[in-house]
Amino acid sequence: MIKYATGTSHWVGWQREYRLGLILVLPPDGIGEQVDALRQQDDPRSASICEAHISLSEPLTKEFSPEVECEVRHLLSTVDPFEIHYGPLRTFDPYPGVAYKIEPEDRFFKLREALHRTSAFEGSPFKRKGVPPHMTIAEFIPDMEESEELKNHLQAKVPEGSFLCDKLQLMIPDDDFCFRRVLELKLGAS
Repeated sequence: MIKYATGTSHWVGWQREYRLGLILVLPPDGIGEQVDALRQQDDPRSASICEAHISLSEPLTKEFSPEVECEVRHLLSTVDPFEIHYGPLRTFDPYPGVAYKIEPEDRFFKLREALHRTSAFEGSPFKRKGVPPHMTIAEFIPDMEESEELKNHLQAKVPEGSFLCDKLQLMIPDDDFCFRRVLELKLGAS
């Protein structure tokens, strides 16, 4: 049984839509720590909310019941694991921030769309459907000029690479709006 946050009266508006969680791709050990170190240095606010990740889904619209879990696991059993490449760094004009570019975009978009056809997202507008996959380093930056400066400063210093995407994570925020891993969801037939 998943325990959802209940002391949310201090949450601001945008945080409330995340109460039931979302599904993310987390980089494996070794890579995640490197990205988290950059996040801690360049955007400690974001780093304190959630570990390094690639956003896959919109916020869930219903609790992750055993029935929803079964449906999502069945869908993911039909999706073959795939290699994700992270890098180079990019900005997202007009939104201030710096993130790793993620490829292959087409596989990521197909997985995102399939996931959003499940009942876990029923009735939810698919607002981020066209948002390119990315792994954020810093998002709470005042403006695009500062974003470009940070990107240029970090570009030659940060690692790039690849990892196998063979699992997803259901992440749920606690009362302090810090996301925690709740459930691992494997790709492909087991």
